[in-house]
Amino acid sequence: MASPTDPPPQEGGDKISDQEKKKLRNRLSQRAFRRRQAECIRELRSRVNADQRPDSERIEALQKENRQLRAQLVDVQTKMSRLLATLQLLNDSVLKTLDDTAGEGGADDRDIVQEENASLEQPIYNHSHKTSHDLAGSTVPPLELEPFDTSILDFNPPIPQTAIPTPMGGATSSELINVAGTSPIYPQIPNIWSYEYQMGMQSYLTAMNATEESSMMLGKDYAFTNSPFSDHIQLLQRLLKHKLNTIGFVPDGLHPLQSLYQPVLMVLSMFNSMTRPDVMAWYAKTRFYHIIELTAWQLYPSSATFGKLHPRYRPTDAQMKNPHPRVIDWIPFPSIRDRLIQLHAANPQIDQIFCDAVTGYVVETLMSDLILGAPQITVYIRVTDLITAMSAAAPDSESTIVSLPAPDITTLFSSPAYARAAFNKLNMDKGAGYYKIDPAFFEKYPELYDQSDDLTATGIPLKPKFQKILTYPRPLDSSTVETYRSFIDFSVDAANTISAP
Repeated sequence: MASPTDPPPQEGGDKISDQEKKKLRNRLSQRAFRRRQAECIRELRSRVNADQRPDSERIEALQKENRQLRAQLVDVQTKMSRLLATLQLLNDSVLKTLDDTAGEGGADDRDIVQEENASLEQPIYNHSHKTSHDLAGSTVPPLELEPFDTSILDFNPPIPQTAIPTPMGGATSSELINVAGTSPIYPQIPNIWSYEYQMGMQSYLTAMNATEESSMMLGKDYAFTNSPFSDHIQLLQRLLKHKLNTIGFVPDGLHPLQSLYQPVLMVLSMFNSMTRPDVMAWYAKTRFYHIIELTAWQLYPSSATFGKLHPRYRPTDAQMKNPHPRVIDWIPFPSIRDRLIQLHAANPQIDQIFCDAVTGYVVETLMSDLILGAPQITVYIRVTDLITAMSAAAPDSESTIVSLPAPDITTLFSSPAYARAAFNKLNMDKGAGYYKIDPAFFEKYPELYDQSDDLTATGIPLKPKFQKILTYPRPLDSSTVETYRSFIDFSVDAANTISAP
C-alpha cells in the first residue's frame, strides 16, 4: 500500500517527452561538434597548404622584409641627422643675431643662450674607463656636425669628438688619451657595436655576421666593425693578395720568398703615412719589420714565413681558433692578445686599447745610467717619450753625438741628442723583445693582467712633463678604398715590370 507522502507516479506521456528532449539535445550537440570539427580541419588544411611553400620562397620573403626594414631604419637616421643639422643652423643663426645686437640686454640674452647651448654640447660617448679625476680636468669641445651624404648607400653619420683632458697643475695624467680625438664608435645599420653587447668572442661572431649583411645591403665591399684599424688592415691584405695572385705570384715557387716582403712594406708604409702620419716616427725608429713579417705570414702562411716571425708575434691557439680584430695580432705580448680576444673582441674601444698598449711599451734600466748623479734605482721609460724627443730635432742635428748620463731629467727629454743616446743604449731600436708594459696600462685595464707573465715593468717611471699616445685611423670610406686599390695596382705592376728580365 502506497504511503500518502510518496509522489504520484508520472504519466507515460511525460516520460516520452523527456526522452525526446534528451535525444534532441544530443543531436544538436553532435551537429555543433561536427561543425566545429569541420572548421578546425579546414583551418589545419589551409595551414598545411601555406607551409608547403619551398624554403627558398620563405627565405626570400624574410630577406625582402629585412631589407625593407633596414632601408626604413636608414631613412629614419638620415632624417634625424638632417634635423640635427637644421637645429645647429638655427642655433648658429640665433647666436649671430645676438652678436649683432647692441646693448647690455642683448649681451645678457646671448650669455643665457650660450649657457643652454653648452649644456647640450656634451659628448655622446664617454670612455668606460675614465676616472673622476680625468673628467674633472677635461674640457668639452663644441659639437661639430660634419656634412653627411643624403644618399642612403653612402650614409655616414658624423662622429662625435671626445674631449681631451689637459694636465692639471703641470702634472701628467696617468690616463692614456688618444690625441687625435677620433673614436671607433660610429653609427651603422644595424647598430651592433655597442656596450649593450657583451664584448667576448661569441658576441664578436654575432656582430660580424650582422655587419657582413649590412655591408651587402649598403653595397660596400669592405666591412664596418668595432675596429676601424682592423678594417684597414684586412682590406689592405685582401687587395694585396688579390693583386699578387693576379700576376701569378707564387712564393717559394717561381718567385723568391724575399720578394713578398717588399710589396708588404710598401703597402703598410702607405697605410701609416695616409692614416696615421704622426706615428711614422715610431715606425722609422723601431723594428716595424716584425709587423711586415707578421703580415707576410698572414698573406701566405707557410713554414718559411712562419720561421721569420719574432717569437712574441707567433700566434697562440686562441688567435688561430677564434676570429678577432686583426689589430690584436700587432701586440707583441701573447697573454694580452689572448685576454683581448676573450674579453674585448667586440669592444667598440678596441683600437683605443691597442694604442694604449703600444704607448705603454717601456724598457727598464738603472736611473744612474741615464741621469748624472742619480741613485742606482730601477726605473722604466716609455719608448714613445724618447721617440717624441728625438723627433723634435732638426734634420741636420742628427749627427750630434753626446755621452750619457744626461745632466738632468729635463735635458734627457728635451735634448734630441740625449734622447737618441738613451734610445740606443736601451736597445729600443731592436724591437719588442726588449719591451715591457707600463703598470699604468694594467691600472686602466686590470682584466688584462696576467701574473704568470713577467710583462709589467718594475721601479719608478722616468717621464717628461707631457706624454703622447699613438693614434688609430678613422673609419674606412670609399675614397680611401679607391686610393688603396690604385696604389697597390700601380706599385705591384711597376715593381713587376722593373724586375722583369
